[in-house]
Amino acid sequence: MNTKAFETLLDRLGTDFNLWPSEEAGQARALLATSAEARATYDALVRIEGLIEASRPRVSPQAQQAVILRALADIARREASPTLLDRFRALLFAPLPRAAFALSLAGIGFAVGIATGNPTADRAADTGGSLITASADDVVF
Repeated sequence: MNTKAFETLLDRLGTDFNLWPSEEAGQARALLATSAEARATYDALVRIEGLIEASRPRVSPQAQQAVILRALADIARREASPTLLDRFRALLFAPLPRAAFALSLAGIGFAVGIATGNPTADRAADTGGSLITASADDVVF
């Protein structure tokens, strides 16, 4: 095994030779015994792994247990989240949105009525006061 292959395996498998395949682990141990460059690379990676391990937060088992129990209690207290359809139904059939919808439709109807004016105001004089403006002859089937 050369130094380049050792560095590649060291990057992939770490510094614990017990986790390496047995053949490569034996070759790596032999290379460490003979190569100063391999030892320097190995020592640098051991230091880096130590720093990474030291930076991990330490939490006591009691604190872990308390956090887990609190999370499970919160989950048990919460009711299931309603589906999107259930939320839409609640919004649609709530009294306030229904009233607002009805008022908005009535407002639109009044606005259209005011905009178009009174359609019988001009024709009342022509038909003798009759509101019927079409006859059966005017209907096309």
